[in-house]
Amino acid sequence: MSMTGKVALITDASTQAAEAVARRLEQDGMTVLRNYPDGLPEETTGKSHCCAFPTVSLKSVQELSAWVKESAGHLDSLIHTDNVIFRASVASISEDDFRTYVNRNAKSAFLTTKVLAEDIAQNGGGTVVYLSSLHDEKPTGVSVAYSAGRGAIKMLCREMTLFLGRKNVRCNLVEMDTTAETAEQLDSLIIPFNYDLSTKIALRRMTKPDDFAGTVSFLVSDDASQVNGAEIRVDGGHLFHYFDR
Repeated sequence: MSMTGKVALITDASTQAAEAVARRLEQDGMTVLRNYPDGLPEETTGKSHCCAFPTVSLKSVQELSAWVKESAGHLDSLIHTDNVIFRASVASISEDDFRTYVNRNAKSAFLTTKVLAEDIAQNGGGTVVYLSSLHDEKPTGVSVAYSAGRGAIKMLCREMTLFLGRKNVRCNLVEMDTTAETAEQLDSLIIPFNYDLSTKIALRRMTKPDDFAGTVSFLVSDDASQVNGAEIRVDGGHLFHYFDR
């Protein structure tokens, strides 16, 4: 499907999943703007459409909005991809660390939606997609701040579906399965959900970043013009795993 002339922003392009989404949208004809909240990596030197704005500060997100307008003129799709895993249990995590990582994952979703979805609405409408995790449903057993943040994004998407729908902005959520990139970070001794992954997935293979990319491509396209408030799980049936045998 061609989306030539459309502009999308990836809020954190530093992960494999986010980069796969960016490549797919470019293949569809979109102009893709890549943000790196922790600073521009060396490989982006000299490349246009790359920026580095933290996503946990309202002022910084407003500056990102101004950069988007200067760089592309308008915005059609916001793809929230901030996805930072911090291994710590309820007992071991500090208050500061809990705040830091919930902010990075969930506050970033709130602020980028608050500012940039309004830009999309002023351009006549478009889409917001939250690239989240099925750990908004399933506890990790190893990263309490991560799963808490993912759960918050799920409800944020539902709230934004009601509010932004009246402005012709569709909001949807994609629940990512664990990939090779995140498997070690989410390995837990008390919840072996992510251990020996391929044997626990009905399709008998681990999910790859390109699997998410196709779903995001559909959600931002006109083919999904009546899809609003959807929560699409891309996990090959992993969440339905019950017992090993």
